[in-house]
Amino acid sequence: MDLADFSSEYKVRRLVTSDTEEILKLSLSNPTFYKYCPPVITRPVIRHDMTVVPPHKTKDDKYYVGFFDGDKLVAMLDLIAKYPDEITAWVGLFMVDSQYQGKGIGTEIFSDIMSALKESGLKQVELAYAKGNEQSEHFWLKNGFFKTGNETEEPGYTAIVMGRLL
Repeated sequence: MDLADFSSEYKVRRLVTSDTEEILKLSLSNPTFYKYCPPVITRPVIRHDMTVVPPHKTKDDKYYVGFFDGDKLVAMLDLIAKYPDEITAWVGLFMVDSQYQGKGIGTEIFSDIMSALKESGLKQVELAYAKGNEQSEHFWLKNGFFKTGNETEEPGYTAIVMGRLL
């Protein structure tokens, strides 16, 4: 997939270790997320998240990317292509800086992401949000996702699985 297809408005590139401080700032602007979905964000957690992939996947399948307005990190995405199967993309995280929320920017970016995934041949997207986080639940429902009925117990929270066809 071409990262330029992930947004018509923002510059998109892979996030690297030198972006840790910007990622931390964006993450800390979203305390509600971490209230429901531990662990608390730290630099080591960020560096781990940059590289971790599910079993049988490689770093080539991982899209840990940032959306930039000039030098400002506006949003970030952690996505695994062709997971958990060949027709699905799994969104591990999509987060928008709190200063940019409530303006339709997250929905606009995610719409572009969905178009790029569809163009790449994928058929659906799955993700999970932490039970009780109404902000996340509302965002994903607004963006066409539905609850699959699957819930998984994670350390410190219950994950509600959602999906959407492309």
